[in-house]
Amino acid sequence: MNERILHVALGVICWLGLLCAAPAMADDEIPDLNPYSGDQKAINSGKSWFRGVCALCHGGRADGAGERGNGADLRKFDKGFKQFVETVHNGRQVPGRTQGMPAWKGVLDDKTIYQIGAYLETLAIEGANWKEGVKHQ
Repeated sequence: MNERILHVALGVICWLGLLCAAPAMADDEIPDLNPYSGDQKAINSGKSWFRGVCALCHGGRADGAGERGNGADLRKFDKGFKQFVETVHNGRQVPGRTQGMPAWKGVLDDKTIYQIGAYLETLAIEGANWKEGVKHQ
């Protein structure tokens, strides 16, 4: 089976909660810094999860050029790791975007979300901020 098809199928299964249903930490338990930052094994796993679950909207390079519209460019995410996790948990509606970020809490466990974050850190461009706590708009 084509690797891309496998990743998309896995992402859909997880999104439906049939495979990866695991309780997430309470938002106040989310660390300010990613415990998997710089961990190559976690980064590799996060890359795989990103391609299977997130790339459809955020693009294969996390630049927002996904097949399903205009997801955020995660290479320049500037709100800190904790806000990243909170956004993945709770989803987000953005004015001017036809499709919002769905809530993944209860679908993806925190370890997986942290691994995806560790991968995204490796793609960060100038202006990105993964090293501080919550920065609300």
